[in-house]
Amino acid sequence: MTKNKGIGFVNRFVRDMGQGGLEIACFPDVATKLVRSLDGDFMTMPAIARMIESEPGLCVRVIGMANSAAFQGGGRAITDARSAVVRIGLRSLRAVILAFAVASLRDRRELKLVQSRIGEVWQGSVSLATLSHILAMRVRGVDSEGALLGGLMQGVGRIYLLTEAAFDADFREDIEGLDDIVTQWHVGALGKILAQWGFGTNIIEAVVEFHGAGSRSGLADILKTARLFLDHQATPDELKTLLQDFEPAVRLGLTHLDPKEVFEAVNRDASVGSALG
Repeated sequence: MTKNKGIGFVNRFVRDMGQGGLEIACFPDVATKLVRSLDGDFMTMPAIARMIESEPGLCVRVIGMANSAAFQGGGRAITDARSAVVRIGLRSLRAVILAFAVASLRDRRELKLVQSRIGEVWQGSVSLATLSHILAMRVRGVDSEGALLGGLMQGVGRIYLLTEAAFDADFREDIEGLDDIVTQWHVGALGKILAQWGFGTNIIEAVVEFHGAGSRSGLADILKTARLFLDHQATPDELKTLLQDFEPAVRLGLTHLDPKEVFEAVNRDASVGSALG
C-alpha cells in the first residue's frame, strides 16, 4: 500500500462526520425517502403503501417478509403492500427497505470494485439478523424484532465506507488498504447513519456495543451470541462447550441451547432470509 494512500479519504470522512449527514452513494431515492419519513407526523399508511408499490422490487420483498414464517403465524397469505406493512410493522419495514437498497447497489457499475465486499457484508448481516431473531425469541424480555433489525443494521457503516471509496481517487483503480480503513472507522459511520435514519437509541447503542469489547444490553448480548453461533456453525459440539463460559450467553440464560436445534430453526425460517437477502 502506498504510504499516504487513503489519508485524503479518511480526512474527508471525518470532515463529513463533523459537518453534517452521511449519505450512502447510489441508494435508491425511494429507499432514502421512506427511511427518513417513516416516523413523520404526516406519513400515513396509505402514503407508505403507495411509495412501496411504486418500486415493484421493494413491494415483492415487503410482501415476502409479511408471509414469512416469522410474521405469518398461521394467518392468511398477504398480497398487498398496505396489509404487509401492518403485519410486519415499521421497524421491520426499515430492514426490508435496506435489503432492497443494498440489492440495488450490487447492480451499479460504478461500484464494481467494491461490489463483492458489499455482498459479503450484507450476506453476513442477513445471517446474523436471522439467527439473532431466532435466539431472541428464546429469551424473555428481549425484543426479537429489534434483534432482527440490529443484526441487519450493524453492517451499514461498512457499506457506507465501501460505496464512498468507489468514488475516491485513491481507490478508483484498486482497493488495497481499504479494508483496514473500513475496520477502523465503520462504527462511527454506523452510529451517525442510524441516528439520521431515526433509529432509537436502544438499537444504535446495541449495534455499537456489538462491535466493541463489552455490552450493557440484552440486545447486544443477543448479537454477540449469534456471532458466536455463526463463527462455530461447522462445529456444533465445540459451540455447545463454548456457550457455557460465554458471558453474553450466560447473562441471557442461553447456555443450555442445542446448537443443532437452533440451526434447524434458522433453516425452517429461511423465508426471512429470502426477503432480506
